[in-house]
Amino acid sequence: MGISMLRRILDYQLSLTEKGKPLERLRPLIEATDNFLYEPSPNTRRAPYIRDAVDVKRWMMMVIFSLIPCLLMAIWNTGVQSFVYTSGDYHLMNEYLSSGYFDFALKDQRYLSILQQGFTALLPLVIIAYAVGGLCEALFAIVRKHDISEGLLVTGILYALILPPTIPYWMAAVGVAAGVILGKEVFGGSGMNIVNPALACRAFLFFTFPGKMSGDVWVGTNTTASRESLLQMNNEAKTNSLDAYSQATPLARFNVSPTIKKIHVDAIASNDLGTNTSSYPLIEQQFNTWNTEGNYGATLTQLDPEQMRKFVTAPVAEGGLGLSPGHYEDAYHFSKLQYGFGHYGDWNLFIGDKLGCLGETSILACLLGAAFLIWTRIGSWRTMAGMTLGAFCTALLFQLGSYYFAENHGAWYPAPFSFPAYKHLLLGGLAFGIVFMATDPVSSPSMKSARWIYGALAGIVAIIIRVINPAYPEGVMLAILMANVFAPLIDYYAVRFYRRKRSNVRT
Repeated sequence: MGISMLRRILDYQLSLTEKGKPLERLRPLIEATDNFLYEPSPNTRRAPYIRDAVDVKRWMMMVIFSLIPCLLMAIWNTGVQSFVYTSGDYHLMNEYLSSGYFDFALKDQRYLSILQQGFTALLPLVIIAYAVGGLCEALFAIVRKHDISEGLLVTGILYALILPPTIPYWMAAVGVAAGVILGKEVFGGSGMNIVNPALACRAFLFFTFPGKMSGDVWVGTNTTASRESLLQMNNEAKTNSLDAYSQATPLARFNVSPTIKKIHVDAIASNDLGTNTSSYPLIEQQFNTWNTEGNYGATLTQLDPEQMRKFVTAPVAEGGLGLSPGHYEDAYHFSKLQYGFGHYGDWNLFIGDKLGCLGETSILACLLGAAFLIWTRIGSWRTMAGMTLGAFCTALLFQLGSYYFAENHGAWYPAPFSFPAYKHLLLGGLAFGIVFMATDPVSSPSMKSARWIYGALAGIVAIIIRVINPAYPEGVMLAILMANVFAPLIDYYAVRFYRRKRSNVRT
């Protein structure tokens, strides 16, 4: 009875928007509600075309289902980080850093506060993305007299997941409006956009409000409160500059000056690794000179923090390693990240126990989403594989190139060059971009061979930007946007190659 009543109400509303009726211009809004609750009309007049029993709405819902692990992890991890970093209690911070991730969160029913803080961070951004983005699409639909596309179902949730939790609400609204209009509607709406709309939204915010999209913006919902909490923790714990609590993400730790070389990182790690670094023979040679000339009586691999600092920052002519004192802290933290010391273990990075954008931190959640997209044939596994291989192989070339084709195994090469290739896949938004951004069917190629090239291009560019450009550590967004622009060209040549191949076979 209730369903038939709803159907009659919708039919009556649609009758009021027929041609010549006063509410004719509002028909896209009524049809959008009808399509959301029921099945849309099978008569497709414009792209995107889905040649299947599954319509666009169901297709979009499949993508949202694949995002559920990332959504759950966004709520959980954002809540955990907020619970710890905004507490002002350094005892709690120390417990978090030394305990198991889930053991800590489940103790004393902390998960209740964690979930509450996670929802508080994510839910308003999702509502803003859908409300403002939907309003923009509705206005364009009314003016152009066409249907409202279901594309915003995915764009809205993706946009919220790639934002920092501290983004001001008005700024999130401006970003989604600008991205939807400039990245999609000016090209004709869903199916006509040349770049991923969610990335267009984020790119607009990044270049318009860089201070709110980078730096210490990854904890809680208020940067001032988080900063004051950390200051209180550090003051009470009497930490020094090396072991101080901070909001730096693993990717921020990776983003170091080119003046920090591999030998500096290996020397700092020698207390933990001993002789197990490729730079050790050169480090030992320099250390012996420094130790003898300065009469320090120190033992390599057993240096105290002050001795290590003096050795690494002493001039090369005096037996030191010549690092600028101002860069020592960055080299210290890079060493911890590269060799997985402390909270930078591979497992922590894999499950998502780190700071970052709301939905991009967990590699495990991204893999679960990828499996669902591939199983349902919604996402292209070729694009995912191409971008993964492109990124990994590029990072491996940097790593092996600095080791095998440089003097002293690249000891004096910039430290990021020798960073383990597999760890690049655990940092930043690379995994999220591979699974959910690069596979956007509208802005990516349609030919199977072209998807491999397109994905590889995005992966290669992402790592090149990340390693070489010290001003911008995360190249995933720009790499995918650039690949989007080249997608039609890649598709064009893939089609030409396919036709030429078929023609040769026939002759």
